[in-house]
Amino acid sequence: MTAVIGILAGLAISQYASFRARGFDAKVASAVRHTATGEEEFYIANRTYSNDVSELDGMVLDGVEITITAGNSGDIGTSFRIRGSHPSASKEYEWVSDPAPGEPNFFEDS
Repeated sequence: MTAVIGILAGLAISQYASFRARGFDAKVASAVRHTATGEEEFYIANRTYSNDVSELDGMVLDGVEITITAGNSGDIGTSFRIRGSHPSASKEYEWVSDPAPGEPNFFEDS
């Protein structure tokens, strides 16, 4: 009986960890998309993009690590790339403002 309870507890704990990681993945994806929207708002006001997330209005990142670099153009003034991660997430996410033809703006990097 004890062995059965131990096995069931082990399964429940692994499922809980999986659910928790997916929750953090969703948090990172949301933060990356939100930051991309903030970049576009910043561009409208300043005619350039920013590589400093603290310059973007309304950013609530809640533990998500965001890095902003130049996009495919190589110039932060004309394009940006946002990478988001969290220690408890199983994936990292990126948003590129100027993807190559046929490529998506948003993608996950496991």
